[in-house]
Amino acid sequence: MDKRPAAPKFASFKPKAEAPSHPPALSAERGLSEGGRDRHVPNFASTKRKSEESSTSSAPGPRREPSRERGKENRERRDHHRKRSRHTRSPSHHDRHERQRSRSGERLPRSASTQIEPMYTIDKRGDPLIARYGSNERSRVPNYRRYGSGRVMGAPGRLRFVYDGPRELFSLGNKFGEGPSAFRDRILLSKASRKKSRLFRLRSVPAQESTPPDEDWYDFIPLSGSRKRERTSDDPDDVSKEDQPDYRSIQGKAKDRDFVDSDLESAASSDSEAETGKDHLDPIKQRSIELSRQVKEHPEDVDAWLDLVDVQESLLRLDEHTRQERTSNEVKALASIRVSLLEEALTSIQDVESRERLQLRLMREGSRVWSSKKLASLWSEISLTHSSFALWKAHVDHELSNVTGFKYDEMKRILLERLLLLKRRLSDIAGDSVRSDNANSVAGVCDELIYVFSRITRFIHDSGYSELAIAAWQAVLELNFARPREDSYTDSDDLLSSLSDFWESEIPRIGEDGAKGWRHFSETEQMDDLPDAKMEAALITPKTKDVYKAWAAVERHRGSNAELPARTLDEGTEDDPFRVVMFSDLKDLLFYIPSSLLESTGRSLLDAFLLFCRMPPASKDPSDMVQKAYNDPLLHGKSTSWEAVGPSERPNTDSAAAKPPRFSRPSGGLAMSADVLFAGADWFNYHDQDTTPVSDLALRTTTQLALHFDFEPVAEYSLALAWRKNPTGVKKAAKALLKRYPSSTRLYNAYALAEWRNDKRDVTQTIFSSATYQDLPNKQLLWNTWSWLELEAGDTMKALARCICSVEETGSAEQSGGLDPILTPSQTLKARQKLLSARDFLISSGDLPRAAEIAQTLALFDYISAEGSTEPRSTHQGNISAAMASIHTFKSDAVARGHGKSTSLERLLQFSAHLLYLYATRGPFRPPFLRDQVKSFILLFPTNTIFLNLFAWADTSLLINDPVRETLRTLVLKDPYDCVSNRIFAILHEMDVGTVHSARTAFDQALDSDACRGNTGLWLSYIRFCQQHRRELKGKAKDVYYMAIRNCSWSKELAMEAFTTLVRDMESSELRAVLNTMTAKGLRIRVDFDEFSAQRGHNT
Repeated sequence: MDKRPAAPKFASFKPKAEAPSHPPALSAERGLSEGGRDRHVPNFASTKRKSEESSTSSAPGPRREPSRERGKENRERRDHHRKRSRHTRSPSHHDRHERQRSRSGERLPRSASTQIEPMYTIDKRGDPLIARYGSNERSRVPNYRRYGSGRVMGAPGRLRFVYDGPRELFSLGNKFGEGPSAFRDRILLSKASRKKSRLFRLRSVPAQESTPPDEDWYDFIPLSGSRKRERTSDDPDDVSKEDQPDYRSIQGKAKDRDFVDSDLESAASSDSEAETGKDHLDPIKQRSIELSRQVKEHPEDVDAWLDLVDVQESLLRLDEHTRQERTSNEVKALASIRVSLLEEALTSIQDVESRERLQLRLMREGSRVWSSKKLASLWSEISLTHSSFALWKAHVDHELSNVTGFKYDEMKRILLERLLLLKRRLSDIAGDSVRSDNANSVAGVCDELIYVFSRITRFIHDSGYSELAIAAWQAVLELNFARPREDSYTDSDDLLSSLSDFWESEIPRIGEDGAKGWRHFSETEQMDDLPDAKMEAALITPKTKDVYKAWAAVERHRGSNAELPARTLDEGTEDDPFRVVMFSDLKDLLFYIPSSLLESTGRSLLDAFLLFCRMPPASKDPSDMVQKAYNDPLLHGKSTSWEAVGPSERPNTDSAAAKPPRFSRPSGGLAMSADVLFAGADWFNYHDQDTTPVSDLALRTTTQLALHFDFEPVAEYSLALAWRKNPTGVKKAAKALLKRYPSSTRLYNAYALAEWRNDKRDVTQTIFSSATYQDLPNKQLLWNTWSWLELEAGDTMKALARCICSVEETGSAEQSGGLDPILTPSQTLKARQKLLSARDFLISSGDLPRAAEIAQTLALFDYISAEGSTEPRSTHQGNISAAMASIHTFKSDAVARGHGKSTSLERLLQFSAHLLYLYATRGPFRPPFLRDQVKSFILLFPTNTIFLNLFAWADTSLLINDPVRETLRTLVLKDPYDCVSNRIFAILHEMDVGTVHSARTAFDQALDSDACRGNTGLWLSYIRFCQQHRRELKGKAKDVYYMAIRNCSWSKELAMEAFTTLVRDMESSELRAVLNTMTAKGLRIRVDFDEFSAQRGHNT
């Protein structure tokens, strides 16, 4: 009988030379030991050892004899070896091996066949089946486990590996690291969204079961179900397993059953009795059916046609899953469906205005599916048959975005033709005077004139001819605000001849230092002194060997020093004839507004000039034309410096609220008020802080209009610009304006605020005391501002005293100016009653501005004095719930009376937002309460920057569904609210809470929309953003640049990005092609490149 084989030894204990006299059983045991070790080594097909397989298979017969005891011993030895083999490399094992060597006194030889196998292999052939099945063969991949639940080391938590069945995929989840796979087909999501869901409600308990138990059972909780009670036919509402079909029935296994909790019942099944025979459709499908029926029964209903066009996106489920980008096929499919519907609608509608709306939408959707040749042909046909302003504007937008056919001279001709047409129309309608029966028509033509003129000057300026654009605005302002008396010139030709003499004399014009205006020139016989000749700023030679980069630096230097038109005696005019603008260059661009409409239309003209200067309008209630111009992507905003802006760290706790909002939002949309004109560092500003030659031109223009040309509405605005430029010099500017307008309450209020921001609180108290003592109109504005400033300083009793004095018949500073004002309860009660009565009376009489002032006073009053707050309140906080209740009462009343979109209501809600922010920064607060309040403001004014930023600030980023992104998707970025300012907010929000790639997606979505595609500022920002993050967005900046050139081919500043931001990424041939394109399109080139390169000695 054979001896029992020795216990298997580890590889490190094996002798180097094998004894040939080992019995076969021992060889089999050693093979088994090696097989156990190989379980921890990847056993790929290319590394199998045939010798071991053959030796194992050739084991002698006794090894295979069945023996229960011996099999048990073998299994025990294998299990023991499997456990020990995991620690073959442990230090203790190494020490035992060394001790064994030292006792023997000699080094044991090791066999080459028993050496440890490598932990990896090199396979140069590969597996062609990987491409077919999309993954490795699972049987050949060693077992392993990822640490950190699939997260990627060094990456944000939202990047991880997840399992999709047996497959391991890379996932882009939400900010917490969860979400669908990045490589999952989006069709699965659309199918999931179409899956019919079931609604369930809590099941009603029968009356006999609701009988209260005995008192002895109140403290008894059963740990197991009670005995099954008998069922009767009189208990139809009971739900148990017996309610399901029997497994032997025809319904048993025909389909899967949805098992419902016994305490729930299906809403669809329960409603079927009440709605027998009614088909429960998807709400969107039901809406589509209703609209289809409406357009069939009433084909003249244009609103129904347009709603049917809009609902197609929801039917295709393209408005869901917005975090995934739409494919080009989806966009074209949606556009094709809409085009067919619009073409069908055009055949059924004959009304001119309705056809215009449909035609506009048709051309917009058709641009996504039609060829450029067909699109150009249709636009040419429309321009001949339609003369509406909206269609003309859309045609101009198309021509500007057509890079292949764009020419500066041709585009200028198209714009001038429209301007001349409107001037002839104005002359035909107005005639010698404006009557009451044609006043509205004349005002409409004047608004179109201002809009077209703004478009022309912006186009000329962006193409590089800034001197001509600014000179045109100077001449138009002189012609409308500073023209001589009406009886001086009766003929328009004589009027233009006099203006020509004034212009060619080169005395200071409006917007320049020392300007007194055309009227002063025509009324005085003595001509004023000419301004001194201006010298060019010294050019700093760029220290670079790159000729393109050096040329770009010189070109930019020449352009920045030549923004304003030059005079004949100025230096540098000999080399550049475009710097001096003659009157003959301006004559076709000029127009003037009838004097009877100048007071109302003049504000729109000034607002348009400020928009040209890249500044917000000066009117408290801008006209519809100004609002449209402000949202026009070609006229809105300016390029923003994004180099200092990047994705911030995502906060993970509620301490995120401690970080203040981004107050310096570029191109923000908000209502003008003293609170934002003279805002401090902890609130939103109406103006930017940067200073440019054009902003200085706007400051001088507004000041001269207020002081020399009797235009009082701009006085407060000009004082705010003066304070922004020079805070210490505001006293001089305020005194000059108050001397000109001594009864202006808004000027006193503005001056007091400016001094308060300069930390001169004693001066502010003196101004308010003097102003409230005088007989000024609408002193409620002064009391509100005074009370607010006291509340900001922390003196609530003085703030309350100011509110009470505002409604006292003898209210003045003497009553509230004490150090410790004493207020009795009866005095407080009477003041509140008076405020309530005054507010209700004013809003019922239609005086919304004054009613909003009283509502602001009442909100401050309740915030300070009301008791019983339902929100957290500390010693430094007031009753915010009472204040918001007062605001919402007034808001609801104003909306019910048709004032839901008025700027007076928007200003009141801006004050409410400021009060909410003050409350939140002075102590504890509930973010949901703040979000709910601000969300109600956004529903009324979706484009207000203050509301959007506070809403994002109140979001602690701990919610699964981001309320900010949801609001943007469903409301703010939808028509008709989609505009440049909202898109900028969406981009900056992604920079704050998202990643580089989410911000890139926000850029792509913004510039894909019709509301932003023509905005050069956004394109510039996108290029610089991609270049700043070129490590994450490799090669993206260059692609974005070429897309920008295709959409904004008229912008010289955009074309120059190739020589500045992208100069290192562009080849010399590409830069030369860009330069040739600029010259061919007619853009202004101040420095000839060939001459410049020849002077530097470069052979290009």
